Amino acid sequence: MRNLLIIALFGFFAGVALRSFFVSDLEFILLVFAVVSALGLIFWHGDGFRFILIQAAIFLAALGLGILRYEIQDNREYISEFRLDVGQNMEISGTIIEDPQKLDKFIRAILKKDEIKILLTLPHYPEVNYGDNLTIRGRLEEPENFSDFDWRNYLAKDDIYFEMFLPKIIKQDSGGGSGVKRFLFSVKHKFLNNLSKVLPEPHRSFLAGVTIGERASLPEKLEEDFRNIGVIHLVVLSGYNISIVSENTIRVLSYLPVAKIARTLIATIGVILFAIMTGGSATVVRAAIMGILILWARETGKIYQALSALVFAAFLMTLVNPKIIRFDASFQLSFLATAGLIFMSPRIEKYFLWFPNFWKIRENLISTLSTQIFVLPLLIYLGGNFSWRTIPANLMILSAMPITMFFGFLTGLAGFASYYLSWLIAWPAYWLLAYELWVVKIFS
Repeated sequence: MRNLLIIALFGFFAGVALRSFFVSDLEFILLVFAVVSALGLIFWHGDGFRFILIQAAIFLAALGLGILRYEIQDNREYISEFRLDVGQNMEISGTIIEDPQKLDKFIRAILKKDEIKILLTLPHYPEVNYGDNLTIRGRLEEPENFSDFDWRNYLAKDDIYFEMFLPKIIKQDSGGGSGVKRFLFSVKHKFLNNLSKVLPEPHRSFLAGVTIGERASLPEKLEEDFRNIGVIHLVVLSGYNISIVSENTIRVLSYLPVAKIARTLIATIGVILFAIMTGGSATVVRAAIMGILILWARETGKIYQALSALVFAAFLMTLVNPKIIRFDASFQLSFLATAGLIFMSPRIEKYFLWFPNFWKIRENLISTLSTQIFVLPLLIYLGGNFSWRTIPANLMILSAMPITMFFGFLTGLAGFASYYLSWLIAWPAYWLLAYELWVVKIFS
């Protein structure tokens, strides 16, 4: 039964990937299901090769479902009429549906009108927030690809097919969207403001990325250094960050006089809310799903199988949005890195028993090597190069990362109660961040 499930999942992923490269039609999908039906009849009435035929039938059926799921996602007839207005100045009313991304020179926000999503490029002022109802006037355009990046399909994976550059805001009202998301985003902004009061730049921006994945304010030169030496994942929330959050949440809740299942339920809700607050990127969602599975595996006494959890998380995410398989590099890198930890770490660990494990250096070395082996081909394809500096830089920084996150969260949370308490806790965080930024500077 397990093997048949694996075949079905592999067929579904193959169907989604195949459809992302080639446009299919309904006739092709019907042909796939016709072949599946024929194989089914042979299975029931034939004597030989029954198991092989049923495997083929399951694979083709899943393949057809994967193609069909992508076809449904890609079928956006409602945008056809809107395309008639491309290149024209028009007035549009809608709601900001995500927390705006604040960059150095402008803000990116997503405006939704009915089923249409438009990427807005806005100045810093007047400030816009999640849930704002805007009436804007500007020139509607379709996204254009960069010389080395498929910007159009990157946006299309999130159903964004139009954009406006610096439209005029005619009317602005607040109070739209989800009340829960408004609250979570306001907490995030207050947390970031608390860090700004007690930490200088670029320490504050680095800590914001490490704790809640907010790297928009990271200086451009520093971000480029992070990319060049292969440690950009430190300021992009990953399974590593989520696992630290979930582990410490459970540890804190263990001191409360509540049942174990209640603690697990609270921790699950906490992971979900944290994922929403940080923007819910593909990397965070995958890590959150796997983190929740770990929590409940411990609660129920089940054996947690990391590979099964990884495939299950990938299936759920692909089912919701099949375009991430081809057009979301963060999902691809996150999936490969986790697979590397699962497959490679146990196999190469025996070769590093001689290496000292002070401050978990050996564990970090094995993890870095395991992930780099798996993500290296994709990194070269995406960026065109690979740096040897990745391994020593990760080794020196990752050892200090858990305690950095600990003091970072304490600094931001203490700011809700007292500036002076936050300032006091910020000192250990500052020196840890200074050390990590020094490592980045040395290797860059």
